[in-house]
Amino acid sequence: MILDLPKTAYIEQALPQSGILQEYQFDPAISWVHPLTKSSGLSALASVENQIEEICKMPAGWDGYGALPISQSTKYNALAALRGILGSAKAPDITPNPNGTLSFEWETHQGVGHLEIGQTRLSFYIQPNRGDPIFLDASSDDLLVSAIKIGLLVSGNLFQSEHISASVTEVNLARYVSPAY
Repeated sequence: MILDLPKTAYIEQALPQSGILQEYQFDPAISWVHPLTKSSGLSALASVENQIEEICKMPAGWDGYGALPISQSTKYNALAALRGILGSAKAPDITPNPNGTLSFEWETHQGVGHLEIGQTRLSFYIQPNRGDPIFLDASSDDLLVSAIKIGLLVSGNLFQSEHISASVTEVNLARYVSPAY
């Protein structure tokens, strides 16, 4: 289902629990939103939140080579980003990094996307199979707004086929075609 919603409708659909973004101005180049249904969105959110919680319980040296543990601030940043992303994109694969950051990854036949979240910054890139790569670096102060933008970029570039809607126009030519041809 493709929805072309105004800013406030998007916020109510994608982030009904958040009043923070009421003044956020969306990029006019991105005019569609594909929000999750409440049931699928909540189950995806709970599943991925649990995965993050488990990853964050790993002790220092979890990789056998002195990896840093995931800090509480990195965990909270990842959870906040996840809530913004799942408003429009599918749940990512989540992996810990030895430097104490978390990575969210998406890979489809349409390209790849990667988001790395740390204590104070996030770094994102997407490489669609068609077109140029897109890069985004942001402070954790802008995390929720950046996460919504990332969710839209991931959804629009890596899951495009799910945004194609069937025609609702029916054309009946039989009434206009002469039987004597």
